[in-house]
Amino acid sequence: MPIDLLMPQLSPTMTEGRLAKWLKSPGDAIKAGDVVAEVETDKATMEVEASEDGVIHQFVAELGTDLPVGTPIAVLAKKGETVPADYQPKVKAAPKAEAVSAPAAAAAAAPAAAAPVAAPVVLAAPVLPVLNTASVAPVAAAPKGGRVVASPLAKRLAAQQGLDLSRVVGSGPRGRVVAKDLQNAPRGGSANVVVRRPDSVEKLTPMRKAIAARLTQSKQTVPHFYLKVRADMAAALEFRKQLNAHYEARSEKVKVSVNDLIIKASALALAQYPAANAAWNTDSVVQFGNVDISVAVSIEGGLITPIVANADQKSLGAISTEMKTLAAAARANQLKPEQYTGGSFSISNLGMYGIEEFAAIINPPQAAILAVGAADELERVALTLSVDHRVIDGALGAELLGAIKANLENPVGLVL
Repeated sequence: MPIDLLMPQLSPTMTEGRLAKWLKSPGDAIKAGDVVAEVETDKATMEVEASEDGVIHQFVAELGTDLPVGTPIAVLAKKGETVPADYQPKVKAAPKAEAVSAPAAAAAAAPAAAAPVAAPVVLAAPVLPVLNTASVAPVAAAPKGGRVVASPLAKRLAAQQGLDLSRVVGSGPRGRVVAKDLQNAPRGGSANVVVRRPDSVEKLTPMRKAIAARLTQSKQTVPHFYLKVRADMAAALEFRKQLNAHYEARSEKVKVSVNDLIIKASALALAQYPAANAAWNTDSVVQFGNVDISVAVSIEGGLITPIVANADQKSLGAISTEMKTLAAAARANQLKPEQYTGGSFSISNLGMYGIEEFAAIINPPQAAILAVGAADELERVALTLSVDHRVIDGALGAELLGAIKANLENPVGLVL
């Protein structure tokens, strides 16, 4: 009996995957556990393993195709078995993604730009025109001295400005020059002719589609409010300098970053105010027992938030080492689902890009996310807390943000 190799559910939030690469060929003998293909999911590129021994009879899905979980991608035959010519793979009902309301499945994806979808979400979206870019060719300007087709307004403006319409590329019907085309018209000398460039359409990756859906879901359904303070980072920066000198003197390969300090300061504040370490759960609120911090990491094609689990109980050195390992794995698409699924609070730091301040979008079902800006000339940093008002009210949010600020301004408490 032939065996259908199906698109597996490789993470709790996965509902479809993009077939990226075959690692075997038709006719290859394989064993259970052999890696057959690579699939792009809403979080990372992951491997598809064979569930049984057999021989690859044929591939039934094309590379680059987005396929729902449970869709056949290949047919395996038992050794020595002949697959009937009329055999048709059968689609298996796709398993549902785990509920995002459960603490263990709290979706942790890109915060400042939101996150991959933790459950199927149907969203209305504008229909984009399909562009046949092959048929869109640059339009050359009319030969100098030749007849130029232009609107009366364009002719009048050209005369007033002393422009040669024969050197202007028209954007109107059949290359007709209209008034707006004069904005980029060459003036005098032998300036380059303006060329119209075709638009391009880029297919969304599973991660980018999930991010877009997650952003929309969060902004449409979560009642955000925002709190902002400025933290004096002078003491924290001096503390970091001394701490790293201590590690260097002991020949330890640890270098604590400002982001590591923010992770620990936030984790301790959440432990101090456990009611804020929570998530919305439709008709209840889940208060997490552990303080697990999701940290936004930029990767090719989007963002992902690996998790520093139990961050309130870890030393700064341990947080620093773990965060560097997680970030490297994220950028290499090697994170395991348990390393990015969950989290009780998110941090997004754009200070390294020179962004002074910003407000991040909450990563449901989490109830808050901290946006961190760049330090100003007085070594002050803008901390903006985006809060889900269903879970955290104004007073609690203010107390939480105040505690984070106090922890950064009195950094000795981060090591006690």
